[in-house]
Amino acid sequence: MSMTTNSIPSVNLLPYHEARKAARRKKVYTMLGGAAGAGALVVLLGGFYIDSEIDAVAARNQVLTLENARMDGQIKEVNTLKKDIEALLDRQRAIESLQAQRNLPVQLLEELVRQVPEGVYLTSLKQTDDHFVMSGVAQSNERVSELLRNIGQVAWLDQADLVESKAITMTNNLREQRRLFEFSMRFAYRAPEVPADRKKGASGAAAKPAGGNV
Repeated sequence: MSMTTNSIPSVNLLPYHEARKAARRKKVYTMLGGAAGAGALVVLLGGFYIDSEIDAVAARNQVLTLENARMDGQIKEVNTLKKDIEALLDRQRAIESLQAQRNLPVQLLEELVRQVPEGVYLTSLKQTDDHFVMSGVAQSNERVSELLRNIGQVAWLDQADLVESKAITMTNNLREQRRLFEFSMRFAYRAPEVPADRKKGASGAAAKPAGGNV
């Protein structure tokens, strides 16, 4: 009895493997291309973002520059106003000083009338700036000392000092000789302090010396 063997037909799988390899390569290339595209997009978007941030910073810097320039202008205006105010205050103080100097002779004479004790006679009064030299005769050295003390107690007179005091003999109208004391003393005028921020409406109020009448 004979047996019959069926032959199995052969199949060529080479094209199939090549096709799979080609498909994998295409897939890899597609993925690489997508990754490259995504990377380029990220770089492009990052560049746009950085450029926008740079533009924003530049805009802020420009605003700050303009604001600084405006502030510098305002500071210059304030400094100019300060200088003008100081000039006006200096002018005001000068005017007040002139007013005080104008009233000083009358005030001084009125004050001397009150402060010169009995038995003292003034013969001269000389002024150099704010300093005065006063001369006269007195019946005694005690009267000279009293006058010196009185001058020193006047609030707007300062630096009262006796220059000299000497005994002299004088003859009156009745041809009587009397022993007197010839003296000279000096003192200074102390101007009142004027506050820098005092209102203009109060001009001249502080220029009045203490103890004097206008």
